[in-house]
Amino acid sequence: MVTKVYTFHITYEGMEEKIWRKVEVSSNYRLDQLGYMVLAAFDTLAYHLFEFYYDDDRFEIPNEDAPFEQIDMANFKLHQLDLKLGDRIRMDYDFGTTQTFWLELIEIADMKRGWGRRYPYVLDGAGRGIIDDMSCEELSELVAQIDRNGKTDEPIYYQERRMPWDYRWFDRDCMNSLLKGEIELIEEGYVPFWQQ
Repeated sequence: MVTKVYTFHITYEGMEEKIWRKVEVSSNYRLDQLGYMVLAAFDTLAYHLFEFYYDDDRFEIPNEDAPFEQIDMANFKLHQLDLKLGDRIRMDYDFGTTQTFWLELIEIADMKRGWGRRYPYVLDGAGRGIIDDMSCEELSELVAQIDRNGKTDEPIYYQERRMPWDYRWFDRDCMNSLLKGEIELIEEGYVPFWQQ
């Protein structure tokens, strides 16, 4: 079977025009890896659980107490979903203040020989990402404030420094240079959950 490259248009629900990414991934990518990529690409702190929904199936970290049937996303590859152009996968992150992402498959191509290490790769996007523990409604208000005033007083903390947060910042090259390392760190943080 020839490995494919899937191109997804990923949007943050409620902010589809302001916060989005266009990303290429391998069809051999596991669903948990896809989740780590979304968390990295949307600048999350990656400290909440997440799950996927596709075609009436739920994919998540295995949990004996779950009220309905689930599929272990760490043992399920993208090509096994048998996706077609236009299909959408829903990803919910943080079950307390749910953040929802929609991943729409917009292109399928054969992977060029020797290009496997290129992926995942961000082709385009807009918006810095999301703020953990903030609802979409609260984030929308913050974005509207920035659109009105050109700035906000909402701080973020980076390397123990307090800085104003601006949704308009997006740098594709910077994101791609850091993406694989961020995904690796995120995966290391989630591994204990998989091993329970």
